[in-house]
Amino acid sequence: MKTFRVGTRGSDLALAQTQQIVSWLKAREPACNFEIVPLVTHGDRFQATPILEMGAHVDAGIFNSALEEAILAREVDFATCSFKDVESGLPPGLRAVTVGRREDPRDVLVSRHHLTLAHLPAGAELATSSPRRTSQLAYFRKDLVFHPLRGNITTRVERDVARFDGVILAAAGLLRLGLHERITEWIDESVMLPAPAQGALGCEFLAERDDLAALIASIQDPATDRCVSAEKAVLVGLSGGCYAPIGVLARIAAGEMRLHCRVVSLDGQQKAEDSVRGPAESWRVLAEELVKRVAERGGAEIVRESRQAMQSRASAGEARG
Repeated sequence: MKTFRVGTRGSDLALAQTQQIVSWLKAREPACNFEIVPLVTHGDRFQATPILEMGAHVDAGIFNSALEEAILAREVDFATCSFKDVESGLPPGLRAVTVGRREDPRDVLVSRHHLTLAHLPAGAELATSSPRRTSQLAYFRKDLVFHPLRGNITTRVERDVARFDGVILAAAGLLRLGLHERITEWIDESVMLPAPAQGALGCEFLAERDDLAALIASIQDPATDRCVSAEKAVLVGLSGGCYAPIGVLARIAAGEMRLHCRVVSLDGQQKAEDSVRGPAESWRVLAEELVKRVAERGGAEIVRESRQAMQSRASAGEARG
């Protein structure tokens, strides 16, 4: 029986996602065995440090770099991941692909008040470390106060919901851990667009491994792959990284893709937004057109200024450390 070593982060969510992927692979290849190998990433090691103070580690990929190093060192055959954590520029020799059907990509609010965002008390304090989330929420409600938040989902739901008026999370993680009953509000796309590839799972492996490429391709979902590829193309086109304040969402219905992008400045004062529609197989053309439109509305400049501000914060954080 052939055995594949599968690298993964050691969090409850990462392990649950890895088990799901392994179950899909086992259904395709019952004769294969999969050994799960938990690994500690930079993001896991420094959970007390706000993401925006991690400096160069953010651009390098705080959650996937250790997994990629293990693949390149041949310590594991492939690694599983949340595809939104995959950096656009992979290390030479690696390949990353989506697997399975995407979970609900929306963000959600979990609140001890059991109130929606619109009805939270004045000056409500929300916990999230995502510039994309804070910028869009600041545009929606100018009075909201934001606090950085790190740690696994269980901690955020059990401990941090009691500390703040609300916690903003990706729906997919809660659904995969069976915590859907804790969701107070499914945040509408008119208020918040998700991160590119949010809700999608993926695998990374050596590009030379044709055996793995064929095996993993057997559990890919074409619609998910097209949507995620389009969203990532918009992110790259606007020169954004994983933590840029860029929300993008692609949906396919009856063979047509609708691709929507929103960029909001970190202070919530400026917004650039647009959408395009067309045949799903033309996702590359749609992404290019959307990048052009959003850039013309000032989106590229907002991303550039936001990136400079985040780099300044990171440098200040490194100096304090």
